[in-house]
Amino acid sequence: MTAYMDRSDRLSLLTQAAAEATGKRFCSHHQAQVAASDGDFVMRNKTRRWICFRCQKNIQSQNAALVKQRA
Repeated sequence: MTAYMDRSDRLSLLTQAAAEATGKRFCSHHQAQVAASDGDFVMRNKTRRWICFRCQKNIQSQNAALVKQRA
């Protein structure tokens, strides 16, 4: 179990270094590179993922439409 945790720590350090070097991050929702300042980390299925603000807004509006449709 410790080796698995070390692997995720190394992976997060690597992605953080790449984001600092390029100024871009990979949006896990729409699968593309976005400026690092245009997003934030969110929890999805017990996993911390970086999602751009545009996708976060789209997800919120889709969820609101589903709630409205069910009501």
